[in-house]
Amino acid sequence: MQERDKTFQESTGNFPKKQTIIALCSDIGRGHPNYLDSLLSLLKKKYPHIVCRTVFEESKGISLLSWRFLLWLYRISGKGGLATPFYNLIRRRSGDNSPDSLTIKILGRDLKRAYKNFPGICLIDHPIIAKVLANVCRVWYVHGEIAAPEECAIPGVEKILVPLEETKQKLAACGAGKEAIEVCGLMIEPGLVDSAEISYRRRLERINSGLPLTIGLFTSGAYPKEHMEKIILGARSVIEAKMKVVIFCGTNPHKFRWMINEFTNLRVKIIEDKEETFNRDIDYDLWLVFRKTRQEDTQRAVELVPLLDVFAAASHERTNWSVGLGLPMFVLFPLIGTFASQNFEFAQRQKVVYPLDTKEKAKNLGEILSGFRQNSQLLEMARNGFGVHKIIGVENVVSVLLKTINLS
Repeated sequence: MQERDKTFQESTGNFPKKQTIIALCSDIGRGHPNYLDSLLSLLKKKYPHIVCRTVFEESKGISLLSWRFLLWLYRISGKGGLATPFYNLIRRRSGDNSPDSLTIKILGRDLKRAYKNFPGICLIDHPIIAKVLANVCRVWYVHGEIAAPEECAIPGVEKILVPLEETKQKLAACGAGKEAIEVCGLMIEPGLVDSAEISYRRRLERINSGLPLTIGLFTSGAYPKEHMEKIILGARSVIEAKMKVVIFCGTNPHKFRWMINEFTNLRVKIIEDKEETFNRDIDYDLWLVFRKTRQEDTQRAVELVPLLDVFAAASHERTNWSVGLGLPMFVLFPLIGTFASQNFEFAQRQKVVYPLDTKEKAKNLGEILSGFRQNSQLLEMARNGFGVHKIIGVENVVSVLLKTINLS
């Protein structure tokens, strides 16, 4: 333990140990880590010595194998089918309030040893890790999702950082300590927040104009088969309707190549965007974006999302764009995982989303969009999604964190 404390002290430079901040990332999926990525992008500017670790770096033996199994299960379950309810069952059982849960014991064995007596603040991105380290050290659980399923109500942590009052109330009702839950606002990527208002105004102008719309289609980390099918069908339909398509292919090079092959029979201008220095002024019908890492993928999205007029994606972390940035969203069905349905229902109440729940709708996406544009429904969806909620959640979290350690 003394050796571990020494490592903490050395890795944080000359900051006193009481001011040390550690970010512990699950590195599972995109959603949970993405919120922590956004937070760190701002925090590092004011606290450059922060230590960032993953559960895979901090675990070994059976504990490491268990995390790897959970990662594999996430990828399989995200594709839909029989593995999905099994993965969700593990998530729910990990949320059991008993610290003696077998799941928690196995996954958390090495993490508990590593962080026992750690005096600083440990930023956590995933409810399972928060459950493991609750009552072990000072845990700040970054819950960036609008959704608030029961397994995310973690008692015993110092803070749960949430986007909305509704999220807070749901987590409190499920057993989280109400005094620990802090409402910060939607946790949207800082780069998108910086350009939010001008991007929104320009989007309204484009929707009102006669210019072709630009549609963004986003894959999720697990590449669910039914989602991928709808993305291909939707892209073909939109191109036939003389609109432009940008597909964000994620970080899997095999899926990127597969996507290229799916469109080889179309006589359209296709751009393969896989370099940071790519020139976006080239004319195109279909733009395929690929990056090697999650962080690079997010950065490219920050650069291109302001150009979009509408997008289609699973109702996970990107739902924040529809309810906070005025970017109409077509939600890919089926709704997979414990967050998707709650996020979709919230956005649907705000009237900023439309369910892409059948193959027929995907096949006719271009026609549907044209109709929505003509009857002003697309314009209303955009207007319903801007100025309703605070969108500086990431900035607020950083501010609260720095005040807590007296560095503001």
